[in-house]
Amino acid sequence: MTRLRSFLFTAAVAGAVLAPAATAQGAATTLAVEAAPTRVAAWNGTVMWSRFDPVTQLYTLVKSVGGAAPVPVGVAPRRGAPFDVDLGTNRSGATYAVYTRSDGDIYRLNVATGAETKVDKLSSPVLVERDPTIQRGEIAFVRRSAGREELRIGNTTSASKGSRLLVRNRSILKPELGSQHIAYVVTGPGPISDEGAQYLRVRNLRTSADRQVYRAVSGGANFANITRPTWMAEPAGFFWARTNQGSGRGNRLIRYTLRGSRLSYAKGSAMLNSTAWAGAGLGAVMTSSLTGDVSSQGCAEAANLCRVEVTGPLQFNLGP
Repeated sequence: MTRLRSFLFTAAVAGAVLAPAATAQGAATTLAVEAAPTRVAAWNGTVMWSRFDPVTQLYTLVKSVGGAAPVPVGVAPRRGAPFDVDLGTNRSGATYAVYTRSDGDIYRLNVATGAETKVDKLSSPVLVERDPTIQRGEIAFVRRSAGREELRIGNTTSASKGSRLLVRNRSILKPELGSQHIAYVVTGPGPISDEGAQYLRVRNLRTSADRQVYRAVSGGANFANITRPTWMAEPAGFFWARTNQGSGRGNRLIRYTLRGSRLSYAKGSAMLNSTAWAGAGLGAVMTSSLTGDVSSQGCAEAANLCRVEVTGPLQFNLGP
């Protein structure tokens, strides 16, 4: 897998240094050009991502509201990796962010007031949490325990007794909470490695019904990836991107509608490393890099590719 990604990176540099960043339909609007790839989160017109400072080697959390220029959020920076930030709501519908810090504990941020709180009820004193996601006051996250990964969920109400287990698997990636469902990605064998395939699953939180809704399989000179899904309130479902480095075929922005279990597609790009849904007006927000990852070196050969963009309204009218 390492050799394959190295080959694809070299090919991408040779053929795409001067290429435009991904667009879906029509011209995308650039919110920022960053010094390193980042991970993006969005909810109802608010977009957040990490800004890397090459001098201090720190990541600062910034936000854009309604497509405006980004401003610092005002919380302490993070070292070593972008914030694993997610946006959603509390029980009253106010916009909140959740993320972890270097201690592996979960933090919650009131986006309107800037008040940050450590979520002690859901943070283990000895184990590490990652990839938290919030919706309607519930917080889900991944925790590694006894050699397996656990997808867990809980809240911070006075009656809360911590988190409960939803799924245990050898690999759990990219969880995203909806109002009554959670989406997540697991890996499995593919033609080139033991983790050459990614499977996106959706679990009903009320009934525990759990089903695979999409897969991306690597093979030959192609490396396929699924970006972290994000919740779409209308129509109710999830949004993500499928990228394919190598042949460059099969890149799509994908909407999964819960009603009817329907997949629909818009144009994507192999260079997307993170996506989120910002609402019908702003459409998809996308971040790019040559390799599709969030390494601080991902823009070294072509800094203009590390952009944060919004597509505007999207029409999901393409084939798979």
